Amino acid sequence: MVKNINLGIFGHIDHGKTSLARILTEIASTSSLDKLPESKKRGITIDIGFSSFNIENYLITLVDAPGHADLIKAVVSAADIIDLALLVVDAREGPKTQTGEHLLILDYFNIPTIVVITKIDMASDEDIKRTETFVNAILNSTENLKGSKILRISAKENIGIDNLKNTIKETLDNMKIIRNIDDYFKMPIDHAFPIKGIGTVITGTILKGKVKVGDELKILPLNMEAIKVKSIQRFKKDVNEAVAGDRIGMALSGVDAKQIFRGCVLTSNDSNLKIVNNIVAKIKISDIFKYSIKPKMKVHLNVGMLIVPAIAIPFKKIEINGKTENIILKEVAKGDECYCAFELDENVVAEVGDSILITRLDLPPTTLRICGKGEIVEFISAKDLNIKKEVVKTGTIKLNKNRVFIEGLANSKLSAEKLIGEEVFIPEKNIKGKIKGTFGTKGYLTAEFDGNVNNKDTVVLKRLRRWG
Repeated sequence: MVKNINLGIFGHIDHGKTSLARILTEIASTSSLDKLPESKKRGITIDIGFSSFNIENYLITLVDAPGHADLIKAVVSAADIIDLALLVVDAREGPKTQTGEHLLILDYFNIPTIVVITKIDMASDEDIKRTETFVNAILNSTENLKGSKILRISAKENIGIDNLKNTIKETLDNMKIIRNIDDYFKMPIDHAFPIKGIGTVITGTILKGKVKVGDELKILPLNMEAIKVKSIQRFKKDVNEAVAGDRIGMALSGVDAKQIFRGCVLTSNDSNLKIVNNIVAKIKISDIFKYSIKPKMKVHLNVGMLIVPAIAIPFKKIEINGKTENIILKEVAKGDECYCAFELDENVVAEVGDSILITRLDLPPTTLRICGKGEIVEFISAKDLNIKKEVVKTGTIKLNKNRVFIEGLANSKLSAEKLIGEEVFIPEKNIKGKIKGTFGTKGYLTAEFDGNVNNKDTVVLKRLRRWG
C-alpha cells in the first residue's frame, strides 16, 4: 500500500533548496521549482512550491519553502502541513539567521528533520567540517531535534542523492505517522484558480478526515456553503476519494476562485472550526529570543496558513481565596511560560488545541524574529477575561505597649477602614498577618501576625485592581 508523505525543504536563500527539489522531483505541481513569474523575475522562491517523487512504497510530496527573510509567512504555512523536513545548509556559508528561524519552526512543530549540507563540490573539507560542527551545536540546543542526521550532498554533481533517498526512507520507516481519517474534514487551501471548462480548482493538503466526489462542503472564514466536489486529483490522477495526508486538487462548484485567499479552509458541515479574532493561548517564549513581550505590544501570530498582526496581553493565573484570578504580567522574556490573550487585526479559522507561532516581523531580518510558540486554550476577549493587576503597597511595623501597628499603608482613617480584613506579609521573615482594625485618625492599622515582628519591619500589602 502506497503511503502519502509530505516532505518540506527549508533553509536560507541560495543554500540549494530548489536545486535539491529539482533533482528529487518526478512530477511537478503547484508553484513548484520556481515556476511563478515573480519567482523567475526575482530569482528566488517566493511561495510554497509542490512536486512529488516515489521511494518504494512512499509517494512523497515535496514542499519547497522560501528562504528569503521577508517570506517567513510562507515558511510557517509550509511547516503546518509536513511530516518530515530537510534543512539545507550551504557547506561554505554555514547556518544563517533564516536557517535558525527555520530550525526553530521545525523544533516548535516537532517535525523530524534531516540536515543536508549542500554544494559540497564547491567547498573544502575544512568548510564542510566547520559547518557540520556549527549545525551540530545548533541541533543540540533544540528541544526535539537533538541527534538529527547530517548528510553531505551536491545536487549539481549528483553526489549523495541516493544516500539521501535511503535516509529519507529509513527515517520514514521508523516514524509512526498517524492520520486522523475519522474526524471531520479539514483542508487549508493554498492555491485557487479558474480552469476553462472545469471551473474553480483549489489545491491543498488534507489535515484530517476524508472527502469524496459529490460531497457538500463549506469554506471558512468566507462562510460559503453548499459547495459541491465535482472531481478530485492526486498528482494528476483522478481519484474518487482522498484522506488525511493526501496532497490533492479539487474542482468545486458554487465558488468563485477570486474570493479565495490563503487562510481559507475547506471543511465539512460537522466541523469544529471557528471564525475568531480573539485567541487565548498557553505560550512559551523562545530561550534565544532577545527581546521581551509587554502588554499591548504588536506581534504577528501564525494560525494555520495565516500570519496576522495581533495585540498581545500576557497574564498568569493564580489562586486567591479559592478563586482563579487572571493577573497581568508587565513583561515576558526568553524562557518564560504564561497565558496570553491575542486581539487579532482580522478573522482567522481555528479550533482549541491548535498550535500557534508568535513572531515579531517588525524586527530587522538579521535578527531572530520568532518569539515563541503556544497552544490555543479558548476563544475569549481580553475584556471578558477580567484581567487584573497587582497593586503593591508597603508600610512599616510600629510597636507600642505590646500592640502592633502598621503605618504607611493608609493616610486617613477612612482609607484605613477599607483595608480591614486584608492579608499582609513581611517578606524578609516569611511572616503573614491580617489587618484587624484602625487606630487614631492618621491611618494607623492594627494587625495580628503568625510570627514575631520588630519595629521598622517592612510590611507588604498586595491588592487586585481591574487592568486595562
